[in-house]
Amino acid sequence: MTVSIEYFVRREAARLLRASFPGLFFCLSCLARFLRSALDTTYTKGQIEGALQTVSQTPGSLTYKRAFVCGECGKMAPCLGEGSRHS
Repeated sequence: MTVSIEYFVRREAARLLRASFPGLFFCLSCLARFLRSALDTTYTKGQIEGALQTVSQTPGSLTYKRAFVCGECGKMAPCLGEGSRHS
């Protein structure tokens, strides 16, 4: 059975956002940097960014915002964050 990079990126992004940054949203570029560190050098930055694009189309338990202020760089960009438990 082959597990896709999207699975690992989604799982690690959810873990990271819930455990370390609850309530914050990060643009896909900043989140890719965080995930690159968390996933070590298993995947390239390009692979992680591509997987984040796929994850953003079907965010599951995460919340995707087309235009939001990134909690890291402060730019208005597409962002992913922890899914809202109250909405």
